[in-house]
Amino acid sequence: MNLLASLKTALSARDLGTFTDEYLMLEIDQAIATINRCRRFTPKDNKPYDIKYEYLIVPMCISSLSKIGAEGQTSHSENGVLRNYDSGGDYPKALLQQIVPLVK
Repeated sequence: MNLLASLKTALSARDLGTFTDEYLMLEIDQAIATINRCRRFTPKDNKPYDIKYEYLIVPMCISSLSKIGAEGQTSHSENGVLRNYDSGGDYPKALLQQIVPLVK
């Protein structure tokens, strides 16, 4: 299954709304760019990202898309639901900490 199809399936399962394919591809590209930056990986035409971190791309996109309308939120409580984001970016530290930088 390709990344776009995986992301659409995950969004549907979580009832997070519908997005255009172009927007979802933008989210995927941003997640890949973040992984490459954290990894210090130089993408190539035949290898746009380190395949061993492919499992992070969809969760990173889900995290980013889940924050739409609540960007930068540090705390929120409503009807027993408590939300607070522990990082300044779109992706949780728990996901980013799984990326091991390459030694250059």
